Amino acid sequence: MMKKVTIDFFDQAHFLSNLKAAPDGSCAAYLECQCRDKGYAKSLFLHDGKKNRRLSSEGVIDYVWEDSQTLLFSAYHRPGQKEASPYGEQTDLYRMKTNGGEAQFVISLPLAIEQMEKLQDDQLLVTAQIRKDCPDFALLSEKERESVMAQRKAEEDYQVVAESPFVLDGSGFIEGTRSRLFLVNLFDGKIEALSEPLESVSQFTCAAGQVLMSVKQFDVVRGEQDGLVCLDLESRRRRCLIPQGQLRIRQIGWRQGKAVFFASENKTFGTTGNPKLYQLDLQTGQRSCLLDTQEHIGSSAVMTDVIYGSGRQVLFAEEAILAVHTDRYADEILSISEAGCAEVLRWPGAVQAIEKVGDQLWLIGLKDQNLQELYCWDAPSNSFHPLTHFHDALMAETEVAKPEHFVLDRNGYALDGWILKPVDFDQTRRYPAILDIHGGPKTAYGEVFFHEMQYWAARGYLVFFCNPTGSDGKGDTFADLRGRYGQIDYEDLMAFTDAVLERVPQIDCHRIGVTGGSYGGYMTNWIIGHTDRFAAAASQRSIANWVSMIGTDDCGFTFDTDQMDADPWKDMLKIWDQSPLQFADKVKTPTVFIHSFEDYSCPIQEGMQMYNAIVHHGVPARMCLFKGESHGLSRIGKRHHRIRRIQEMTDWFDHYLKENADA
Repeated sequence: MMKKVTIDFFDQAHFLSNLKAAPDGSCAAYLECQCRDKGYAKSLFLHDGKKNRRLSSEGVIDYVWEDSQTLLFSAYHRPGQKEASPYGEQTDLYRMKTNGGEAQFVISLPLAIEQMEKLQDDQLLVTAQIRKDCPDFALLSEKERESVMAQRKAEEDYQVVAESPFVLDGSGFIEGTRSRLFLVNLFDGKIEALSEPLESVSQFTCAAGQVLMSVKQFDVVRGEQDGLVCLDLESRRRRCLIPQGQLRIRQIGWRQGKAVFFASENKTFGTTGNPKLYQLDLQTGQRSCLLDTQEHIGSSAVMTDVIYGSGRQVLFAEEAILAVHTDRYADEILSISEAGCAEVLRWPGAVQAIEKVGDQLWLIGLKDQNLQELYCWDAPSNSFHPLTHFHDALMAETEVAKPEHFVLDRNGYALDGWILKPVDFDQTRRYPAILDIHGGPKTAYGEVFFHEMQYWAARGYLVFFCNPTGSDGKGDTFADLRGRYGQIDYEDLMAFTDAVLERVPQIDCHRIGVTGGSYGGYMTNWIIGHTDRFAAAASQRSIANWVSMIGTDDCGFTFDTDQMDADPWKDMLKIWDQSPLQFADKVKTPTVFIHSFEDYSCPIQEGMQMYNAIVHHGVPARMCLFKGESHGLSRIGKRHHRIRRIQEMTDWFDHYLKENADA
């Protein structure tokens, strides 16, 4: 007998990420992660094209290849070791041979390592988080570090801020922190700082002794634009290739001895404008554009709630650059060179990581309503075959609903939308339904497994979803919502709802719910203030008042003012007109609010404001607030919190959409 998707179905998922080929191209390693009661546990796996095997126990953080037979990885605190101070920084590194044997402890470093890249002769390039009040913490003696940590302990009851932004979702208060580049000698533990104390290095890569890094240097206000710097490791000579303040730099790399990078000016389409691909000659300083497009190339925009981490989505190679790109609602991999841009393969779903392994292209992805697997693409036959089979047995015994795609003509542009019917859909019955709205807004829904939707379909709901104006996958012009939030996007969603009701007359129009998170939460708040057609709503990590958002979230003075096309000093009314709170007195829809205390992207007061407003206007409402969670609750939250989140929404919908329904 087939099983239904359960509320804790993600417990059985294996999340794959960080795919990296061995230097000789003979195999590749990746991280496998599972949800546990106390968090997410990562292990190292190796695949040689024929056999998949686990290399490590759980507890790995990150890894690099030292050579084609050796992996160096960071892991959580090892048993028996002296406990590290919670006021300091520490990373433990281990070495493991791929042909077998136990991992061997290498060194413990006084650095909170973020990124690693292996050089020759036991040298390692790393970025690590430092504090500007003691940028050389890792370079101090042990006694000096103990003194610094004692001072920090004395200050632990106080949070002083003198920068902006001073919080970051998922990280908490980031006041005074920077990511600094260090050179580490694994043999003797010697550490050398390579970047400036006030610089924050967001990315780096090294080739032929040249380190390319994108940096932001600031004292008080962190800007959006980066600088691009090249550092010669032998001479320590530093050159500024692009001054800070011109471009927002995304992925960086090397190709044919030249620096290549994706970057945007953020002018024509604001902070969400898609990047162009540039190439820069280090000898002449000449910069040329390899790809000028309005498309978002370099990462996937397709959303899902069954991944944890990702990997490289751009490969900088000598002959051509390979990059992931979302076209409407599915990913493809493009090849970019001076000859132009060409599609290498089209993937029927979402791609989280790509890698060249020998002469093959491997990828981690979701397709055909399956959970993640590692795949190999065969170029001659243009076909894929799975290299891993983590979920074969699980998916074979589970009923999974198939989304039905249709295109809605909106008088000049088209909307991609889907209807997810219960597996046992009966045309003679009447069904409750839920409109699910994605976040972003510059993301996209696609035909991939989405746990919350599948769970509701398994419980007898018809779920429908679409990519309204503002979504990714169709270029900058379609994605540009600046100054129009709650206008054309709202009209799209209502027209789409009408189209679904027309296509599926089995839906009971009096028993429809609406939900969404982040931008989807904003739209949920907006919808309930503009129509009473929905019988229930679940507003998640939402936005209610852009005026308060601009002064409290982690990107308010950049993203929010850009998206509102106004700021509170020049046009407060325009911001207020795009705020759902203005229309809270019109709400009639019973609504449950889901929010996290440590959500710094959509701060908790946004949900509180909307909840209080509608309650005081007599509307049934409930609010469930999660301690110790961030904006990513639905995807990376603690196991019991993820379950409670879905249970809160499901109970609410069951009460308002199923009560007195036919069996």
